[in-house]
Amino acid sequence: MDTVAFVKDRGWPGTDSRVYEIRVSNLVAMCVSCWVLLEDGRFSGDVLPDEGLRERYFTLCERGNASQAKAFIDDLWQTADDMGLEELADWFAEMNDPTTITARYWTHDGVEYLDAAHTLPRDEVPR
Repeated sequence: MDTVAFVKDRGWPGTDSRVYEIRVSNLVAMCVSCWVLLEDGRFSGDVLPDEGLRERYFTLCERGNASQAKAFIDDLWQTADDMGLEELADWFAEMNDPTTITARYWTHDGVEYLDAAHTLPRDEVPR
C-alpha cells in the first residue's frame, strides 16, 4: 500500500482541498502527531486507541504527573506502531471529525482500493 486518502465533505483545515493524502509509511507518525496537537484534554483521552492508555492518560491528567509523560508518549508510539493500517486510518478519522469524512481510498501502484488489504478496487464496487 502506498497512500491513504481521506475525503471530506468540506475542505481540510488550512487547505483548499477536500482530500488529505498520507503516505502509509508516515501513517503512524501522522496519527501520533495529530493526537499530540489535540487541544481538548477530554477528547484527547477519549480518542486514544487503547483502553489502558486512556486510563493512564486520565490518571496522569488528574495527578499532573509530568515525570510519567515521556513513558506514556513512548507507549503511545509503540501502540500506534503495533496497529494495523485500517485501525490507524480509523483512529486518524476519529481525531478529524469522522462525520465529515465521506470516503477513504487506499492507493497501491496507482490503483485505488476501498480497503487496506487491497481486495476491493474502487472501480469494481457493485452498485
